[in-house]
Formats: sequence, structure tokens, C-alpha cells
Amino acid sequence: MRIILIFLLITWISCSNKKSESTDGQITMDISAIDAKFPLQLSKIDLNNKNNEQLNYGIYSKIERAVKDYYSDECIIDSSHNYKDTYISTIRLKDNLQTIFLVLLKNYPTEEVSSKVLFYNNQKKEFIDETLDFKIYALFDFENQQLKPTNLKTDFKIDTPEIQLIDFDKDGINDFKFTRLFHNGTFNSIQSTVLTIKNSSLDTLDFKENGLGEWAEK
Repeated sequence: MRIILIFLLITWISCSNKKSESTDGQITMDISAIDAKFPLQLSKIDLNNKNNEQLNYGIYSKIERAVKDYYSDECIIDSSHNYKDTYISTIRLKDNLQTIFLVLLKNYPTEEVSSKVLFYNNQKKEFIDETLDFKIYALFDFENQQLKPTNLKTDFKIDTPEIQLIDFDKDGINDFKFTRLFHNGTFNSIQSTVLTIKNSSLDTLDFKENGLGEWAEK
């Protein structure tokens, strides 16, 4: 009886250690998707929507990798933070051929709002390798778990959707138009980029920039 108890104790300790080793250093993230429709206006999205869609492992892993890459490439890394602190939410936009996953992020330590755009081929059921850095810090702040329009967006009365569908080259296939506000401290401009996906890679069809002039914080 004593031998059996010792064996069970050793087995329990061994399993506990294996469990600790398997989870040590890992950071679990709560990643789900808010479904939205084109054209996307982020100011109308409720990030506290509880009806988020759960994602399969492949999509979850791709989003988590995008968050990790953003953290390592764009943030200052220290022991008091980790990559999951930069994650805000994910918005999913479906088209017939492609699905966009807009991964909202906040920089550390600046708190600037940015995003990574992931493109998913609905037929092949896979992501293209390229991602788009869509920096929206001049349009939105992140406060109280929601996106809040910046003074720039409000004062310039910018209400253009951030992402739209457009058949730019008239080939019967939807392309994607991204619109953001560029701000370098004083000078501002509206930047619009039209992208298409050809042979599983991103191709820029058009880029326009319209200056808004100088702006001084009130």
C-alpha cells in the first residue's frame, strides 16, 4: 500500500511539473473578432461588444503573432509589460474573396493607437504573408476601453470611413481603400491608399495625399 501511495505521489508531482513547464513563459490572450461591415467607420464600433466571434486556432495564432511582432518592432520592452498589453481588439470585415482582420493596437509607452491589417483568402482558407501597418494614431485615442476621436479628427471634421471596398481598376474584383490622417506635429494630410491582392501578395493601385495645413493644439 505504501509503495502504491509513493508511486501515485511521484506521478502527481511529475505531472504537475510538466504542466508548469508547458505553461511557463506563455501568455494567453483573449482574442476574438467583432464582425463589422464595409465601409468601416471605427468611431461607430463598440469595442465592448460581447457578441464577439471565437476564432479557430490558425486565425488566433496569426493574430497573436501580429501582436508579438508589433510589440517587438514598435514598442520599448521592459519587465513591467508584455506583448498582450498592446492588444486592444480585432475587427473582422468579410468580402466574397477576402476577409480583413483589423488588429487594433496601442503602443508602449506612447499609447498611440495603431493597427495591423491581415488579409485572409476565403477560398484557400489561408492568410497572405504580407501585413499592412495602418497607423491611426492621429484619428483615435484609446480611452475607457473605447476608441475616442482625437482633437484633430474633430476639428478637421474628418468622417471618411477608414476602410472601404472599391473596384478601382474596373476588373469586377473589389479592392481595398484605406484612409488615415497623417500628422507630424504641425502639418496634416489625408492619405488614401488603394490596395489589391494579386497572386497572394499586396499590390498598391493608388496613393493620394491631400494637405490640411497646420494645426496647433488648443
